Amino acid sequence: MGSRFTNRFLLAILALLCTQGFVSVPNAATQSLSDQVSELLRQQLEAWKTPSSEVLPTSLPEIVGPPLPSTEETPSSNTTSTSPTAPTAAPTEAQSVKTAKPLPKLTAGKELIRAAAMLSRFYEGRGYRPAWSNDAGPLPYADALINTIQAEAEREGLHSGDYRLAKLNTLLQEVRQQPSDAQQPLDPRTLVDLDLLLTDTFLTYGARVSVGKAKLDRMDAAWFEKHQKADLVQVLQTAMDTDRVADAIKALPPPYSGYTKLREALARYRDIVAHGGWPLVPEGPKLHMGDRDDHVVRLRVRLQVTGELTLKSRHASSRLGAPSGNKRTHDSSDGDSELFDAVVAQAVRKFQRRHGLSADGIVGDTTLAALNVSAEDRVQQLAVNMERWRTLPADLGPRHIDVNIPNFTLVVVENDQPVMSMKVVVGKMMERRNTPTFSANMTHLVLNPYWNVPKSIAEEELFPLSRKDSQYFAKHGFVIRRIPVGEKHIPDPNATDGSLISTKTYQNVLRQQPGPTNALGRVKFMFPNAHGVYLHDTPSKELFNRTVRTFSHGCIRIEKPLDLAEYVLRGTSEWTRDVILATIERQKEKTVWLPEPIPVYIQYWTAWVDREGTVQFRNDIYGYDQLPGTRLPIAKPAPPQSSAKSESQPMVQPETPPATQPDSQPAPLSEVRPIL
Repeated sequence: MGSRFTNRFLLAILALLCTQGFVSVPNAATQSLSDQVSELLRQQLEAWKTPSSEVLPTSLPEIVGPPLPSTEETPSSNTTSTSPTAPTAAPTEAQSVKTAKPLPKLTAGKELIRAAAMLSRFYEGRGYRPAWSNDAGPLPYADALINTIQAEAEREGLHSGDYRLAKLNTLLQEVRQQPSDAQQPLDPRTLVDLDLLLTDTFLTYGARVSVGKAKLDRMDAAWFEKHQKADLVQVLQTAMDTDRVADAIKALPPPYSGYTKLREALARYRDIVAHGGWPLVPEGPKLHMGDRDDHVVRLRVRLQVTGELTLKSRHASSRLGAPSGNKRTHDSSDGDSELFDAVVAQAVRKFQRRHGLSADGIVGDTTLAALNVSAEDRVQQLAVNMERWRTLPADLGPRHIDVNIPNFTLVVVENDQPVMSMKVVVGKMMERRNTPTFSANMTHLVLNPYWNVPKSIAEEELFPLSRKDSQYFAKHGFVIRRIPVGEKHIPDPNATDGSLISTKTYQNVLRQQPGPTNALGRVKFMFPNAHGVYLHDTPSKELFNRTVRTFSHGCIRIEKPLDLAEYVLRGTSEWTRDVILATIERQKEKTVWLPEPIPVYIQYWTAWVDREGTVQFRNDIYGYDQLPGTRLPIAKPAPPQSSAKSESQPMVQPETPPATQPDSQPAPLSEVRPIL
């Protein structure tokens, strides 16, 4: 054991001395330049992979995504980001095991290698042969990598400056300017650094553009298989073998048409920014049809820029966000520019519809706020939503259920076509009540479900109501059940030696019986997940008439539960719509398993391009975009229409405006509906 450790230690020291120039590579005179580079690569990477072992405490696995809730009231954050590992309690002695130290930092010169695990796997697979140079120096692959990322990164909503392209260009030029004759050959150490940096750049850019933000050190072959993504190590090796590095880079972004359309929209909105963006509409009283105000002049210009209001001149704007290349000013030939006429009202309604607002044709506070979101913020919002596409698997399934939280809609997709859509109610805009983003397989549904009330909802909302009305629980079918939850040890009252006895502990649990007032309605749809979130019916149907539907504790209430139940049970002759209704009438809980699992994607899309080619934006209700300008103000709701109805669903309601007129349709998303 001691000699083995000594050998590893000496190997590490030798590699360090070689890379720093204190020790020359053995037999360098008889080795080709590529062989010298290969040997240095092997020494450096093998030394990096062989840290010493010692006793270290184990830690809990890293949690990626939002905190894991146990009930419907779960808080959520956007899972297109990776949240840091939560601090954990110090392990006990029994938890301490012999494990390897975390791998040290791997560097090339003074530059940190960010994708060290993938990079090491790449070189090991090719026998540590250099990838980007040969005996004559750097290969054209290197230029292809730098030039392609330089050209493609901005198109993909990324920043080319994040990938040290200037550093690579400088290093390439320095190497190529060195004489490479027999008397003064190229320095193999410089080529090692160049090779490592070029490989790391391919892998880091490749990871970001294909899978989004993720822990690079976790991306082994199993990780790529689990996430249904192309293994970047294999992609790079294939690109080397076929001399198609540029093509490989261009093929890395998500293949979905929804992503491609967002990329095209990003280019158009960047062009709008380059031409000066759009003007702000000043604050003031609401603007209605028939009003005459100098603010209408700026409103007209604002709507012309993004195409809701077209010009009659030859410089008229094309479809949404496609600039003409000329500075946009109002065409006074259109008539009285200060008059809010029917044409302007129609343009305002068009703007409201594509921003998910009540399409009343009136410029109130929320519409004004949406108009005044800057073009720069819209560019960033498009890039953020492109990032969300990268987190999805390569294959969404031949049929799947997509929920878009900010759009308050559910769409069933079959063979890339929407076959059913409905409104939904999602989690409240408050801590611990947001609907989380995730995906899971729907496996079964429950007819006439019981509602086992989460402790926090019972204590914070329902028990206070029962104290005000002693008949509240009876009216709404709630029953308090005393259930065993464990045991504890207490002193034995009959003992004199202080011995203990075991006794069971109980907890009072509030449960609502199946029936018309049950908070889950008549059916719930289960797709087991760590968040405890599911789809369900609701007795509070009036909430679907709201424009902003953030009323739940995290679960998702759906507008057409019977239609969805009939669809997911399609293929089972025994579960027709009539049978489903007859079973519901019996008011007895019944679990029904689906003929085959159906993927459910609960996502957070605040920007997408619909099937008509129109860019759609939605209010960033949870603030996940991290763009303050895209989170619009929410007005207070009108009083409920019926106290009986609101009583049947005893959830605290957030402040949301009523829909002056219901949205004409849940906004359809592109081919595979930005989903979700």
